[in-house]
Amino acid sequence: MKTLREKATAAILELGEENARLRKTLDHIMAQRTGTYFICGDVGPKGEMDLPHAIMICPQYGSDGFAIYTKTTEYDAPKY
Repeated sequence: MKTLREKATAAILELGEENARLRKTLDHIMAQRTGTYFICGDVGPKGEMDLPHAIMICPQYGSDGFAIYTKTTEYDAPKY
């Protein structure tokens, strides 16, 4: 059985991980303020799941260029 201290430590670590995930999300949402990369568009036809053939990634807000990342496989989900 875990002690109160062990439970508190586990909860704090879990909150730290959640905070890091939220921070990363906010960094990408507010790219103009944080300077991080973000999805700036999509290219090509969309498939059955409405996913584009490729996405354009802008390395930093205000950049003149972008990189194109192409889908390599169709959407697949675990089969339970």
